[in-house]
Amino acid sequence: MKNKLTVAAVSVLLGSVSSGLAVAADYPPSATKAPVDPAMQGVLERTKPPGIPVGSFVFLPSLFASAGYNSNITASGTNEKADALFIVRPAAQLESNWTRHYLSFDAYFESGTYTDYSTANWENYSVGTNTRIDVSADLEILGYARFAHLNELPGDDETDTGLTSPLPYDQTTAGVGFRKEFNRLWTKVLFDYRDRSFDTWLDGAPTNQSYRDGQDYTLSGRVGYFISPLTSVFVEGKYEWSFMEDTNYDAEQYWITTGLQFEPSRLTRGEVYVGYTDWSSDGTLDSIPHFTYGANLNWFATPLLTVTFTALQDVLTSNYSVGGVEGSSVLSSTFGVRGDYEWRRNLLLSAWFSYNNQDYYNLPRNDDQYTAGAELRYLINRYATARLTYNYTDFTSNFNGINGVEDYDQSIVSAGIVLTY
Repeated sequence: MKNKLTVAAVSVLLGSVSSGLAVAADYPPSATKAPVDPAMQGVLERTKPPGIPVGSFVFLPSLFASAGYNSNITASGTNEKADALFIVRPAAQLESNWTRHYLSFDAYFESGTYTDYSTANWENYSVGTNTRIDVSADLEILGYARFAHLNELPGDDETDTGLTSPLPYDQTTAGVGFRKEFNRLWTKVLFDYRDRSFDTWLDGAPTNQSYRDGQDYTLSGRVGYFISPLTSVFVEGKYEWSFMEDTNYDAEQYWITTGLQFEPSRLTRGEVYVGYTDWSSDGTLDSIPHFTYGANLNWFATPLLTVTFTALQDVLTSNYSVGGVEGSSVLSSTFGVRGDYEWRRNLLLSAWFSYNNQDYYNLPRNDDQYTAGAELRYLINRYATARLTYNYTDFTSNFNGINGVEDYDQSIVSAGIVLTY
C-alpha cells in the first residue's frame, strides 16, 4: 500500500527537489556510522550550506523559486493542456550540532501556480521532527513524527487513476525504534505508522478514495554483521498491516530479506537486498506472493562523478474497475539510475532515467512508465544556485482507451534558483 515511484517519488530517491517525503528518510542519522569525509561525499552533497548558528543548533533556511512549462498538465492522451508553471518553496530546518544525541525540526511550504488553468494549482506543506538519543556508545533510540498536506498530481498517481487535476490529501507519519551493537553484530528494530485521508472532491466532482484512506502499520527487525568496518551483511523480517475505510482493501504483508549495507566508503554507500514477500487482502483482491528486491546505492565512480542506482518492488492497490472486476492488487517494479558530474567547480551536470512497471493481478492489465531528465546547476556563490531542469515522461498501457486509461507523454522544463544561508 506504499506510494508509487512515479516522477515525484523517483526524484526523492535520485536527489531532485520533490514535494514528497520518504518515511525511511525521517529517521535521523546513526551516531555509530562512520563520519563522512569530504572526499567520500557525493557530488551534490558538497554544496550543503553551513547554516546559521543558534546556540547549540544550526538554522538552515532556503528558498526555491522556478518558472517553467508543462506540455501536458492533465497527463492525458486526449485532453492535453499546456501551460506555464511557477513554483515557490520556502523551507527551514533547525538541526542540533551536539556531540551526543540529535534533534531536528523542519518545515516547508510549496505553491505551484499555472498561468491559464487555475484548477491545476496546488499547495503543499509539511512540518516534522526527528530525534536520536544516544543511550550508550552502542545503543541509540530513534524517533520521528511528521504531518503533511500534499497533492497527488496528474501522472503521479500511485496507480493510474486518470487524474486530470491535483487531488489533495493529508498524511501523518510517525515512528520509533532502536539500534544496538554487540561487537560485530548489530540489531535495529523500527515501528512505523502512516495515516492518509484524501479529499472527497476532484475538479468539482465527488471522488471515492476510501480504498486507500486509512492506516498502515509496519514492524521491522534487522540483524546485521560487520564483515568489514564499512560493510555489513544483514537479515530483515518485516510485517505490515493496513486498515482502510473500504474494508475490502484491508491487507497484510510480510517480508524476509537479506542484503548488504555499505557505510561511507571510497567506492560505495547505501544498501541492496533481495528476499521473499507475501501480500494478501481481506477482500476479493488476489494475493501476491513474490520474489522481492530493493536498492539505494551510491557509487563514487570518480571524485567528480557520483552514480546512484535505485530499485524497489512493492504491492499497491487500485480501484480501477472494468468488466465486472472491482479493483485489483498491483505488483509495482521500479528501476532507476542517476549520474551527477562536477564539470567545473561551480557547474554540476545531472542526468537520470527510471522505469516503472505495474502488473494488475485481478485484470490482464499492464502499465509501463519511462522517465528521463537532465539538470544543469550553476553555483553562483555559497548562497545561491541556479538550476535548469528538463524532465520527460512516457506512459503506455495495454488497456489504452479502456474505461479512462490513456497513453500519454509529458515534458516539463524549468529554470529556477535556490537561495540558502
